Amino acid sequence: MSRGEKAVRESTTDAVAAVIRRNYVLYEALRMKVMNYHALAARILPKVEELTGRKVKLPTLVVAVKRFSDGIAEERATELETVLDDARVTLTGDVAEITFRVSNVPPTRVLEEILKMIPRLTTLPEIVQLPGAVKVLVDKQDSKLVETELGGRYQMIVEGGMAKIGVRISPRSEKMVGVATFITELLFRNGVVIQSAYIGRPDSLLVVEEKFGARAYDILREKAGA
Repeated sequence: MSRGEKAVRESTTDAVAAVIRRNYVLYEALRMKVMNYHALAARILPKVEELTGRKVKLPTLVVAVKRFSDGIAEERATELETVLDDARVTLTGDVAEITFRVSNVPPTRVLEEILKMIPRLTTLPEIVQLPGAVKVLVDKQDSKLVETELGGRYQMIVEGGMAKIGVRISPRSEKMVGVATFITELLFRNGVVIQSAYIGRPDSLLVVEEKFGARAYDILREKAGA
């Protein structure tokens, strides 16, 4: 190996950071303190040695992993605290969440049925297709119409007394990793139980019980700086 090749070899600290940052699962597990330092060090040892170009003792690597963990905890918290800056938050109450089980029928059939009903609904529904199910969020009044017309042909569950919260993050925040985790953890820490969550970029939709709606809205709006 030439001197030039040796010069580009990374230090153990830099190699640890590079390996962990390239693996989102490892990064999040370490950030949340749910992974053992020794186990993680043993797992990434071969890759670290490849990047450094030398043998690395396991105890040394464990220390490097712990230092990296201590650093990202503070780094991540600071970064994510701004994820909702300039976000747009909306709240809609008196919502029903209808779940169509579609394991035995084509999901497109249910979607077509719902789309045909839109002219008769008081508001536009939110429709989410999932593996084995189609979720439809409608006004409580509209849910009765949907249940009356489609309840006899499809297996469906209607849960009323819900509120839906829309969150649109800023273009700057779209590139951040862990947005969904931050939003759900923020609400959970403040006593809000999320019924369903549909996280996207830039738009996300949260469904909570009506009693949690105003509280969840206020928490998210405060973080948005509105």
